[in-house]
Amino acid sequence: MKKKMISLLITTAMCASLTGTSFANFTGDVKVFVNGESLNMLVPPVIQQGRTLVPAREISQALGYTVGWNRSTRTVYLNNKNEVSNAPNPSNERIVINGNPIASDVSSQIINGRTMVPIRIISEGTGARVKWDQQSRRVTVDTANTITFPNNLGLKFEATELEQVEQLQTIPSAWEKKGSLRLGEVNQAELVLELYETNLAGFPLIHGVFAYNNQQFVLNDLSAGTIDEVKNQNLELSFGSGENQRHVVSTLGAEYASQILVFNPSNQQWSVMHVPGKVVASGNDGIWVQFPGKGLNPPAVSLIRFQNDRFAIANFSEAFSSFANRQNVGMQQVITHYQAMGGQSVINFSFVKNGRTEIQAYTLDGNKLKLR
Repeated sequence: MKKKMISLLITTAMCASLTGTSFANFTGDVKVFVNGESLNMLVPPVIQQGRTLVPAREISQALGYTVGWNRSTRTVYLNNKNEVSNAPNPSNERIVINGNPIASDVSSQIINGRTMVPIRIISEGTGARVKWDQQSRRVTVDTANTITFPNNLGLKFEATELEQVEQLQTIPSAWEKKGSLRLGEVNQAELVLELYETNLAGFPLIHGVFAYNNQQFVLNDLSAGTIDEVKNQNLELSFGSGENQRHVVSTLGAEYASQILVFNPSNQQWSVMHVPGKVVASGNDGIWVQFPGKGLNPPAVSLIRFQNDRFAIANFSEAFSSFANRQNVGMQQVITHYQAMGGQSVINFSFVKNGRTEIQAYTLDGNKLKLR
């Protein structure tokens, strides 16, 4: 009997170790609402040591923050100012918000591949209020603002230039082939981008080469790093008609910069549009681009449209600039995030004023944003 008991304990411990739950109590009946909206989570909340843990990315984005994870120190970093993922952490706390270590009696956990954090610690650390209703088993997070946001914000679309894709006669011998990406089809011809690595002053650069109509074309500087940083997304969008028709084939690049590949069927020419960030969505509204934030440049959303027979782009942070100036808030503190909610494109604006995070969601209505 004693041996069976020991065996059972060992087996249970191994299962807990493999699943990464640390005997967390999965509780799918707990509901989380942020500012009245149900929070959709890939991993359900868990209860551990009396604390409700939720996925870090989902709760952070709902609060208007970006999130980072340091695997070696098992530290979660949230910020809505500048990039602080490498900020010093002398207290060795496992949660850092805008560079400030936050004490927590429950550590962050990796559960089913997601970083789980205590929702009360995270939310209150950003200035939000948290309520728990035992009867309905509902967590309510409220980030009610202390200021009044404008009902509408106008968008200013400015023409963006396309750069013609260069033809390549022969591939330089110094280029080393590293892989390939499928770009989709144009006129029933399948496009495959061959990736090559070259070296510039000791730094690797990634270029792409594709063939169309018996010609070779090159996309330069897809990434100033490794091939793993180059991602592609086949868009297969068409805009305009007749001589002004354009096919948006694919977007390629890394987190901080992308190249959108465009084909003109009337003259059989290829061109690229350089955008800051990566494409996160596309549809009738246009092409949505999210810049994740880097250095002094905060996260920002842009929207690309084809209008008046050319491509134009609107920066959503600029739409917020007049209001931010009236609030004596610098544009480096204004963060915009794209989020798809209930079939709508939602833009979250946030900034910090007097030590408190102010956040407001807007939806797109033509060339303006409406208070959500």
